[in-house]
Amino acid sequence: MTAEQRLALVAPGGDQVTVTLPDTAPVSSVAAAVRFAGGSYGTGFQIGPRGYHDFACTHVAPATTTDRFLVHGREVVVAEARDGESSVATLMGSYHELMTVYAGPAPRRERVFALFDSLRVDDRVPGMVVAPRAETLLGTMSEHVVVVVRDFGTVSIPGPRQARDHVPAHAGAPTRHGEVWKAALPGAEGSTRPVDHAYVLGCARGVAEVQLADSPHRTDRERLDWLDGIAVAWSAA
Repeated sequence: MTAEQRLALVAPGGDQVTVTLPDTAPVSSVAAAVRFAGGSYGTGFQIGPRGYHDFACTHVAPATTTDRFLVHGREVVVAEARDGESSVATLMGSYHELMTVYAGPAPRRERVFALFDSLRVDDRVPGMVVAPRAETLLGTMSEHVVVVVRDFGTVSIPGPRQARDHVPAHAGAPTRHGEVWKAALPGAEGSTRPVDHAYVLGCARGVAEVQLADSPHRTDRERLDWLDGIAVAWSAA
């Protein structure tokens, strides 16, 4: 039997998700996202490890720092993209960073401060837990955790409340830990290449969406064997 590796991660909502992967390659990154909404208002955040903000401002959308301040003892850094098309504000935790993205310049400091001040943040080694304070009347609309394995692919895991929306009504093909469905990516209809498809993986206690990496360092058979060995399982906090 293929050796396995297990990640015990904490999602933004506080529940734990255990991700089982074939031990054929190390995990290169873990990130998460959460969106809060109430009435006509909604806002989204991305969560990554320390260094997430600097990486985004260096490699994703080159940006220059425009402000720094504290919220509940944690530093918030604001940066504006050099092309003026976007800006980010990031709260620095001990293990993770909480980022939100704005179109165009960031709002004034008072508004950015109020946004992060409205959140309860509990940063832990397995993940950052984030929730709006009760007085905001906001609730969690969606959350997901993303695990990337170099040369194999990306595993995007929706929160347990969103999982049922991702599973087709018909039976899928069996895998080692559940079943899988595939659909051709836009523009790739008729292709037989595994990397030209998106995969929905259903397990007894969780669902994942998998995109295989189009890497020259792995064969299609290796990628499909890796997909076959993935499992996700949620457990309540």
